[in-house]
Amino acid sequence: MTTPFWFVVAALVFYAIAYLVYGRWYDRTVWRPDPKRTTPAHMYMDGVEFFPASRYVLWGYQFKSVAALGPILGPFIALQYGWLPALIWIILGNFFIGWLQDYGAIMVSVRNNGRSFGPIAYEFTGASGRSTLLGFILFYLQMISATFVFFIAQFWNSLPGTFAATVGVIITAVIVGQLMYKVRLNVGLTTLIGLVLVALSVVAGVYLRTPTDPFGAWSIPFWAALVGVFLFVASVVPLPSLIQPMNFISFFPTFLAVLLIIVGGLLSPVFHVPLQQPAWKGFWSPNTGPLWPMMFLAIACGAISGWHSLVGSSTTAKQLDLETDAHPVGAGAMLSEGLVALASLAAYMVLAPGEITKNTTAWVAGAIRLTEGFLGGPGAAAFLATFFGVSLVLYAITVQSLVTRFWRLISAEVAGQGRFAVLGQKHVATFLGILIAWLFAVSGSWNNLWLYFGGSNQLLAGLALMLVSIHLARARSQTGWTFWPAMFMIVTTILGLAYQTYIFAKAVYTGKTLVQPPLGNIAWAAHTLDGIFTVVGVVLIVLGVRMAIMTLRSYFAARARPVSMVGESASPAR
Repeated sequence: MTTPFWFVVAALVFYAIAYLVYGRWYDRTVWRPDPKRTTPAHMYMDGVEFFPASRYVLWGYQFKSVAALGPILGPFIALQYGWLPALIWIILGNFFIGWLQDYGAIMVSVRNNGRSFGPIAYEFTGASGRSTLLGFILFYLQMISATFVFFIAQFWNSLPGTFAATVGVIITAVIVGQLMYKVRLNVGLTTLIGLVLVALSVVAGVYLRTPTDPFGAWSIPFWAALVGVFLFVASVVPLPSLIQPMNFISFFPTFLAVLLIIVGGLLSPVFHVPLQQPAWKGFWSPNTGPLWPMMFLAIACGAISGWHSLVGSSTTAKQLDLETDAHPVGAGAMLSEGLVALASLAAYMVLAPGEITKNTTAWVAGAIRLTEGFLGGPGAAAFLATFFGVSLVLYAITVQSLVTRFWRLISAEVAGQGRFAVLGQKHVATFLGILIAWLFAVSGSWNNLWLYFGGSNQLLAGLALMLVSIHLARARSQTGWTFWPAMFMIVTTILGLAYQTYIFAKAVYTGKTLVQPPLGNIAWAAHTLDGIFTVVGVVLIVLGVRMAIMTLRSYFAARARPVSMVGESASPAR
């Protein structure tokens, strides 16, 4: 195996079996979707949150709402153990766990009147369970925000042309939103106009290149502040004004980028693009620790992701036209995200070890290496660099805008009443959420924060699988296909979070800070941040363990319920 060809083929075959064979069998055996059952989209249709959407449109929405930097940068960190463990986890994790969670989250919400995980957790585990879950999610959203704000700033700083191209896409999104909802222009014509403007934005980025490190050590804080301005606006204006058209129009370049890399992997024997990374480096990495559990935290999406369950239960389930659409939308989008992880791993594998060391923008270089053979050669390098670079930014900024909005909504739910009600006010909650994320991001400790993000993200996935298992147990359906994966994810992620918390606590104890300049040069600020990150780790672990215990109790209680209390017919329990 000297090129990425065979592992790309192997992954495509596994994913096809997961969707066409295992997925359809699971669908028929466990959930038994009924196309005649009225979905919440029809039951509560208000044209705002509840409305039926085409399965094809909903698949695109689900994919663009869940696919972000997790499957792109996760493999970059996992390469510290070699590409083979990362490849196995991306394939098998998605096959046996990932798509089951996404599909199950949508179906649980659909079968519970379109409710999101907060009310569902309340019904399954009581008021304390709901409060614990919402508290955990708030900390989790901060970890996502900190890492994504850092990386968007890093990409704008390190990849000249991506800032101008991103501004062009944002302007395009505003125009597309106006054409769709104000002018009410035909969707096809609006899309065509949007795609032309996106292409012009990339061309503009080729010529309007910003300098690298314009403010020295304060460059990342500067770019991160600009990211914050965009996120604030995106979070407070109506969805159709910016976020929705931004996600819609960004789907095309981002998905095209992945398809081009996959094609590049399949054509790699033709254009003689060899593998240059070792398949196996060892069980221990000096940067991230032991392969288990840390690699399963590093690849934060692509194999499984808790963020997907929030999107699926909070929005997608409310737009499902037929129950039978849940499989192509939920499972289909998750397996498609697996292709993003696969493409990213391929992009890193064709780079020499010296090209990839601590280079978080290496994805762009690898993408160019795989595609330049059939996309114009070295003469197209500048255009390809801008195209793949802005695709990288769009993967991050579109999902981060949703994350910021979720933070605002959950803050309002948690602190919307009582003495601290001001913290739930729309503008205050958004500003505070962005400020905390900015502060964490400029600490520069991205490698460690990424593992916090991955740990909380994967732990949320385990908890989501537990909620799915509880519902199935209450319905007297089979639970083993989700319960045991949930146990694996919960144990793995709590141990991983404990290890990462130890790393921060060690920094506090020894005085050897993990915070990078410029804040790393200010002793009191650096030590304070190390201490805060230690506390964050402890809080995540405590809330995660508490929620895991509550869901376990509820699961076994559901299995022990008398058959007469079961309100939904399903297949016999395993």
